[in-house]
Amino acid sequence: MAQTLRPYPGALLNPCVDPIFKILFTTESSEAHQALTCFLSDILQKPVTDVVLQPNELSGEAVGDKQAEFDINCKIDGKIANVEMQGSNSQADYGKRAEYHAAHVLNHYTPKGLKWQDIPQVFQISVLNFVFDSEEKNCVNYYCLRNEDGRVISRTLNVIFMELPKIAKLPDDIASLTPAEMWGKFFLYASDAEKQDYISELAKHNRGIAMAFTVLKNVSQDELNWYHETRYWMHVSDELSMKEAARQEGLAEGRQKKAVEDAIELLKENVSPEIIAKCVKLPIEQIQELAKQLS
Repeated sequence: MAQTLRPYPGALLNPCVDPIFKILFTTESSEAHQALTCFLSDILQKPVTDVVLQPNELSGEAVGDKQAEFDINCKIDGKIANVEMQGSNSQADYGKRAEYHAAHVLNHYTPKGLKWQDIPQVFQISVLNFVFDSEEKNCVNYYCLRNEDGRVISRTLNVIFMELPKIAKLPDDIASLTPAEMWGKFFLYASDAEKQDYISELAKHNRGIAMAFTVLKNVSQDELNWYHETRYWMHVSDELSMKEAARQEGLAEGRQKKAVEDAIELLKENVSPEIIAKCVKLPIEQIQELAKQLS
């Protein structure tokens, strides 16, 4: 039997993994196209009819400009939409990243000479596998340009966040879920073998999810896609290992700094270097060097 990365026959890929999320909606099939169209309709809370995929990498105007690469970039009914699956909030700066993406897309698709009233709306839609705003109770939140009193100034730039951890806490009662929240449950449960009956029920209530479920089952038969998912988890594991190593290094540096500070205070009290070395667990040579510096 050929070796495979698929954990067991019938296992499904995880759509919360960004390369799988991208494949789910951009693979060349009518089901994937319908799934993306329905997903956008449910998130934007209005019917979307014309969806055309665009290049997912946009260059800057100058060679040194910051580049932007998206999971899904598309034109929808004369508007522009960038859709992302984001697994972590690196350095707590995802708000800035989303804002930059929206502005970059707007600039890219606004040709010179276009009248201001004809500038297209831009939607930066992010499915977040982390909580972005713990003070906001809603699972799906919509942001645009407002003044300090909350009055809308412009709806040209629009940022939409779907926070999956909040959706995970909602009851699984399908009747109580909004269409957008149903998608959140789908992303969270689609690869869970014990939740397949629930996903099937979701598919009965949401045509787009039915299409996405069909696509997911099809693409999960491709070994290359399992390679992409495995590589993703390896990358996540490496990042976590690096963060833990940095944390441990920081703790060690903190302990070293505290030991030196304590040694200096004891030297000022004329405690012998031999006793200080035992107390603060520093080499006697280092204590002697500190004593020379103090004298």
